[in-house]
This record gives sequence, structure tokens and C-alpha cells, in this order.
Amino acid sequence: MIIRDPVHGDLFFHESERRVMDTRQMQRLRGVRQTGSAYLVYPGCMHTRFEHSLGTTAMARRILHVLRQNGAHIEPEQGHAVALAALVHDISHLPFGHTFEDERKLFPRHDTADRIEHFLSQTEIAQALDASGLRDAVVSLLTDKSFSPAWMRQIVSSTIDADLLDYLRRDAYFAGLRQDYDDRIFSTFMLVDNTLAIDLTRLSTRTELLHLLRLRYFLTERVYYHHAKVASGAMIAKAVELATEHGLVETDLYTLTDEALFRHLLGYKDPRIARLINGVCDRRLLKRAYAISTAEVGRRGRDELIAKYNRSAESRQRMEREIADAVTLNPDQVILYCPDISAIKEARVRVVTRHGLTRLNDPPDNPPFDVKAVEDQYDHLWKFYIFAPESYKERVGRVCERVFGEQNALV
Repeated sequence: MIIRDPVHGDLFFHESERRVMDTRQMQRLRGVRQTGSAYLVYPGCMHTRFEHSLGTTAMARRILHVLRQNGAHIEPEQGHAVALAALVHDISHLPFGHTFEDERKLFPRHDTADRIEHFLSQTEIAQALDASGLRDAVVSLLTDKSFSPAWMRQIVSSTIDADLLDYLRRDAYFAGLRQDYDDRIFSTFMLVDNTLAIDLTRLSTRTELLHLLRLRYFLTERVYYHHAKVASGAMIAKAVELATEHGLVETDLYTLTDEALFRHLLGYKDPRIARLINGVCDRRLLKRAYAISTAEVGRRGRDELIAKYNRSAESRQRMEREIADAVTLNPDQVILYCPDISAIKEARVRVVTRHGLTRLNDPPDNPPFDVKAVEDQYDHLWKFYIFAPESYKERVGRVCERVFGEQNALV
């Protein structure tokens, strides 16, 4: 089976993979956008987790091919299991899931073993995987962190892996950003002690790795953390949080697409939820009224804010009510956004140097100033926001300066 992909060209799939693709569980991913609400900023970002899954499979096959070329002995069944795992690696993603799993901490992350096992046990996809004879291997590869051999899991889920190599290229393409990495990176993959690594002894490999890190930083700054995307995502997450008051639970979202989630939330007939969701649909977004970053509060201040407001829904809601009351707004019209710490995990990629196997950001000799520079840049992307209606921005900003004791970085 051949599928034409706008990013990678013709992609080839086995019959067993086609059966998996055609299941209801995989087809749902056609309605789950890869970059959440980024389409409100970059209209081309309408690509979905379905085509990303196809691209990840293709990238996994490419890595497998290079490993074989570089002398690794890989059984056909092992390669097939890796490709199937890459195909279904996003099966448990909820619509706009990152916004209310990672940022607002309403539900567990999509990649928990329990959720992946639940999705892969659904009748249609379970039967399709059973037909390949590799269902148990695929489930274990995606859920068991001690899976052996480790390289099989690492191709699909590690640092620089098939997932990353697809979404960096795909997200940049659909955002219309002229950024890409060089395909030479594929030729540097190798296996050492059953571990996937990159051969840093080869000329220019370090340059290619650093380019990947910078590309990851660039997309995070320009797309994933764009303030309008963050605001719209926060509005969706707040609507989901309000829906939990009406009895919404995590499993209610398992069969939904992006648009189906909006319909489901509007079905509660709650004017607060309707105001938020219609605001996203009509692009009448809440605006940044107050912002502070690591530059203003330092790492210690950032960590204190995260501990108080990211990990405690009660503290977050109390502060939203306090700010709203101070300017006579409804509580749902003020949203506190406090993301968790996010590290550029790709800097921890396993590499082979003249000293042996190590991590890119932890070599045994000279400190990696170039890698640390990118890590520090990424670390400083963290921002704390208060969102409010545009006409209330100045009033809310002044209240926040008093409440948080820090000058508004937007001023």
C-alpha cells in the first residue's frame, strides 16, 4: 500500500498496517489536530495526528534501514513490531489533550500505560493487531519502560526518535515556516549495547544535532508557545475544567475528535462554557493582561509559582476568582496559565564519542557550552500569564502586579 504524504512523499505500508489504519480507533485521529489550536495563528496547521502517525512509521522504517546498513542484526519481526508501534503511538491522544493534561493537569498524560492499554484493547484495533501476531509486543513496547531490547522502544519513544523526526518537519511545513533539518542525521544512527545512539565520531554530526535542537527551540517559541495558541488552549482547558463540575470524566473524551469535543462541551448548556468555546470558534480570544517569566522571577520564583498554581487546581481557581472579583468580571473570564517546567529532552540524546556511550549534554570532557546555550534558551521560554477580556487588560494587569508583587512584563 502506498500513501502520498506532502512532507515525506510516497510512504509504503504492509497489509497488516493497513488493517490497523482502517480501524475506528485510528481513523478518529484524522479529527485530532497535531498542534492543537495553533491553526488560529497559522491557518495551515490543520494537519492531524493521523498523518503524523503515518510519518512516524516512515521515519521508524528509515532508522531501521540505516541500523541494518550500519551492521545491526534486526529480525524482520522486530522491525515489523517497531513500525506497528510507531503507527499507533498516538492512539491515546485526546483532542487538545496537551492543554488540559500537561498545562492544567486535569487528567493524566496521554502516554500512561493504562490509557494506551485501554485504547489498544478496543475490539477493532485489537483484532487488527492480533492478525499481525504482534499485539503483545506492540503494547509492551509502548508501555513497558524496561522493554528489551531497549533500542526497539527508543526508535519510537526516546529523545531524537521517529516521532520527533516527523513532527519537526511536519509542523514547520504546515505552519509555513522555512525550517528543516538535514537528512544526514539518519545515517548517524547506530546500536551500542542494545541502545539506540548517534555516532558523534563522524564529521559534522554534532553540527546536525545542534541544528535539530535549535529547530526544536524555534518551533516551540514560534508555534507551540505562541501567546494566541496558549490563550486559546487555556480557554479550552478552562471549559473542560468547568465541564467536570457537570460530571465530565476522562473516559468521556476517548472517542471524541476536536470538533466533537466542542459539541460535547456546548451540550452542557452552561453559559460559562459556551462563552469560552464560542470565543475559540469565533477567534474572540482572551488577551494577555499580565505576564512574568523566568527572567523576572528567577528559577526559584518560577518553581514556587509552578508548585502553587500548576499542581493545585484549588489555588489556581481561588486566584482566578480573586482577580475577577477585583475587577467585577465573571471568574471564567480570567484564566491563570502556569505551565510546568519543560526541558529540551533532545539534548539528552545518547551519543557515541571517543570515550564511548554518553549523553550529548553530559560528555566526559570539555563542558558542552553550545548545547547548554540552547538548553538555557529553552528554559527561558517559560511564561506565566493571566488572560482576560481585552477591555479589562489594564485593570487586570494592575491588580496582578499588586497580587503577585512583580511588575507586568507586558508593560
